Amino acid sequence: MLADSAQVSAGKLFVLGGAFDTINARSFPATVRGLAVVLVADVGPADRDRDLPIAIRLLDEDGNSVGVESRGMMRVGAPSTLPAGASSLVPLVASFLGVRFARPGGYVFMVEHEGEELGRIPFRVRGPS
Repeated sequence: MLADSAQVSAGKLFVLGGAFDTINARSFPATVRGLAVVLVADVGPADRDRDLPIAIRLLDEDGNSVGVESRGMMRVGAPSTLPAGASSLVPLVASFLGVRFARPGGYVFMVEHEGEELGRIPFRVRGPS
C-alpha cells in the first residue's frame, strides 16, 4: 500500500496516512514531499538465511520509468519460536522524498525480486478539476 509515512520497529509496522490510491495536485509538475511504499513479505523456509534482492520502481501508465527506484537486500533468519516449515511475515518500508510527477495520470510502484514481479501498487495523480 501507499502511505504518507511508515516505519518498522521491533518487527511491527507503523503507518501514517496509509492505503490511498489518489494523489491530488494543484499544478504540474507536482512534487510530493514524502511517499512510502509499505509491504509485507511472506518469506518461506527455502528463502531464509540468504540475501534476497528487492527492487521497487515507479512507472507511469505507459510502463516508462519515472526515475524513482529503491534497491536493497533482505535477509530473514528463522526465529526459534517458528514451527518447522512455517513462513515468516516481514514488514518492509521504502520511503521516497520529493517524488516529482510531470503530469496527471496513472502510476504504479512495481516490486521485484530477482527479476520476477512480486506485485504492483497502482495509483492516480489528479490535477485541479
